[in-house]
Amino acid sequence: MAAGAGGKAGRLQVRKAARGGWTPAKRAAFLEHLAATCNIAASARAVGMAPRGAHALKARDAVFAADWARAIEAAYETLEVRLLAYALGEVEGESEREAEAEAEAEADGDAEAELRGAHFDPRVAVQALGFRKRGGGSSGGAAGGAGAGTLCKRVSLAELEAVLVARLDALDAQAASVTGDA
Repeated sequence: MAAGAGGKAGRLQVRKAARGGWTPAKRAAFLEHLAATCNIAASARAVGMAPRGAHALKARDAVFAADWARAIEAAYETLEVRLLAYALGEVEGESEREAEAEAEAEADGDAEAELRGAHFDPRVAVQALGFRKRGGGSSGGAAGGAGAGTLCKRVSLAELEAVLVARLDALDAQAASVTGDA
């Protein structure tokens, strides 16, 4: 055998896969939870694994890393949709019974419930999206890059709603011009 093949007398060493490691089912469940919550630690715990193990798998498996990036992007897109719905008043009016059921599901670790839950804070959502757009999120470069440490301007909910509605109107106008519905 060639030099450097490892082992005694140049024999190739074969190692068994760790029992209970990152099975395909665990990977899929982790990525689904991650796409729903954008929370790496909670997603790892949801499948019985440690967050550091998820990061290590991402570092050594390019396919998993690409799936991870898509899951984070999906989570940000979901956050944007929730923020727009909130700004348009579509979140209000939830009955007390629905809120209690949601809180119970959230306490049980349901990723979707966690995402939809009563703890949605639009200010935090705007900050998270701003962090992503400045290049601090996983899809846009490393933390500490351009815009890191920039102070966010605090705005009222009415100002936020006005900006979001204006952006929606601009998107509607753009879509209408493309489809010829102007």
